[in-house]
Amino acid sequence: MRKENLETAKNLNFIFCSHPLNKKSVDENYMEEYQAAGLSHSCALFSYEDLEVGKLSLYGEDIKGLTIYRGWMMSPNMYENFYNLLLERGIQLINTPKEYAKYHLLPGWYKDFERFTPFSIWSESKNIEDALKLTDGLGGAFIIKDYVKSRKHEWYDACFIKDIRDKENTEKIINNFINRQGSNLEGGVVLRKFESLKSIGNHKDSGMPICEEYRVFVFKGEILIADNYWSENEEVNISEDEYVWIESIASKIESNFVTIDLARKTDGNLIIMEMGDGQVSGLQQMDTYEFYGAFQNQGK
Repeated sequence: MRKENLETAKNLNFIFCSHPLNKKSVDENYMEEYQAAGLSHSCALFSYEDLEVGKLSLYGEDIKGLTIYRGWMMSPNMYENFYNLLLERGIQLINTPKEYAKYHLLPGWYKDFERFTPFSIWSESKNIEDALKLTDGLGGAFIIKDYVKSRKHEWYDACFIKDIRDKENTEKIINNFINRQGSNLEGGVVLRKFESLKSIGNHKDSGMPICEEYRVFVFKGEILIADNYWSENEEVNISEDEYVWIESIASKIESNFVTIDLARKTDGNLIIMEMGDGQVSGLQQMDTYEFYGAFQNQGK
């Protein structure tokens, strides 16, 4: 990590969601992260539920300056309100609202990296007729999602379209996805070309196929930490040349804290599956203490 980035990383604050029933305690889903971050950084809490109605309620340590949020996803509008309310208190989130939206929503980052990610097409509405129009002229297998999330754990019912030219099945899958997302559908409907990926089996709960996949956190244009997306306690099989390639991708990112999800194709090459704002991305198989330690000692 460059010296100036390491100095910034060491002096960051973190802010977490508080428990819905006890606002002076951290949300139990982020307890371990809160404890790990607190070893070297000042940490505050806020009520996510209050923020949903436009109110900022802060608890925990009194923080000022550059801060990373770790918690539940927010719509771009909610994040912008959060950002501005914190700024009034002297707290500046690591990513501006524009940066958050660019990498939280697929249409924001897709054009910059379309050579390295599956072909995608999207609608700007939640209307099934508009979504079906996207299928015109397409062939082969596709994945359906919204601008942020898929229903991958409902793989065969609301995610995977085996042959998009099969109009009856395609309409059923798209309809299932839209109806099940309901009010949580973010932006519009996205169709992404299904790639042939190196399989490592099936998910133990949902049965969805899983592949060799990695999550990489990028801090200020540099790799902060990388680990397996699905496999726990296994070696990260990314070569030195691939790390150089990932660094070249990271250097082009126009935001301070982002995740890149990479998968290995059956031909052996890596492909970008998703990008996301790093503040609302899960750690997957990463050790929590190693993740927060990376902000302190990656430069060693």
